[in-house]
Amino acid sequence: MDLTSHLTSSALALTAALALVGSTGCTSTCTYVVPAASPPAAKPLVAAAAQQGPAPTPAPTPAPHVPLPGLPTPPGAANVPRPSGAPGNLEVLDWAGFKSAVSYTFDDGQPSQIEHYAELQATGVRLTFFVNSASVTWETDFVSTFSQAVRDGHEIGNHTAHHCHADPDGTLHGTDPRTACPGASAGAELDDCTAFIKSTLGASQVWTAASPFGDRGFDAAVGERFFLNRSATGGTVAPNDDTDPFHLPMWGPAANDTVEKFNAAVDRSRTAGRWVIMLLHSIAPTTSPWYATVDISAITGSIAHAKSLADVWIDSMANVGAYWRGQKMLASVTPTTSGNPQTSTWTWTLPAHFPSGKHLRVKVDGGTLSQRGRALDWDSHGYYEITLDAGSLTLSP
Repeated sequence: MDLTSHLTSSALALTAALALVGSTGCTSTCTYVVPAASPPAAKPLVAAAAQQGPAPTPAPTPAPHVPLPGLPTPPGAANVPRPSGAPGNLEVLDWAGFKSAVSYTFDDGQPSQIEHYAELQATGVRLTFFVNSASVTWETDFVSTFSQAVRDGHEIGNHTAHHCHADPDGTLHGTDPRTACPGASAGAELDDCTAFIKSTLGASQVWTAASPFGDRGFDAAVGERFFLNRSATGGTVAPNDDTDPFHLPMWGPAANDTVEKFNAAVDRSRTAGRWVIMLLHSIAPTTSPWYATVDISAITGSIAHAKSLADVWIDSMANVGAYWRGQKMLASVTPTTSGNPQTSTWTWTLPAHFPSGKHLRVKVDGGTLSQRGRALDWDSHGYYEITLDAGSLTLSP
């Protein structure tokens, strides 16, 4: 079967799958939960097209790593005086001092995302692309586009090599009727994709994953390799809540949803002070409308809307997620105390696979905050910024 025939049959399979979904009715304190979106329709295994496609694109020299910038400047005037009361009441600012947060994530490394990369880059915000590494064997400009995304400072996350299903016990298979998956195991699927992202696309590290179809059969393997994983279950995340970091919820549009639907999701999460993770697939106009296709104007318009609010933090899943997990971690620590007047010290160990160079913004009633023997500077936006790599924080009179 040639590639055109394969893609035609795949499109028919997708149509049938969507019909089945319709026939079965499938379709940061918690004050609002985004309704669950329809589960992603079965996509053809990337490897099937790879067998018929052209030879792999030669890998370029890995792009030089661009360190991710620090936390963005929060809203508000920079005229907050340093607190001068008694030492105490350590508090972490939610969402780095913003009212809420949003991350725009794109699955599969699809042709339509490649077609519209320039428009996505022009928004000026950091995005997360979850790629399937086997796509390199047949997608035009796959390597050049996503290695450029690395150079531009976007996050490249792991979506496995071949986008297979994983049963709860980790058994891999393709779309119905349970076709074989080229991958040897869930772990191998993740490891092959990570190796590709680092060696071919030039990323220094891969911190996050998104399980294909949201299948929980990847959970164990993901937890051994990453510090966050996005699911396909609807919802949003609140500061210090009990959301599973390896099954983060999302909001995803239906096909042809307009910018108003996107903006409403941003507005709801902002009102509730929560983090919404957008799950996006195909972008129109395109000749490759794989799944849940929306016009590029809906995405760029949504980003423009979120930016216009000024108090919404827009960033990659790794960056926002590191702040969220760091805040939860510090909130769980009971400080040790010593001396008179009293000195308090918080000590922590970062979660496995946690990225380095991450910070939290905190405030206290008074006293001196220090890390590694150095007093921290007060930022007149209303906080001290602490480094999580230090592993401890001391508040003294």
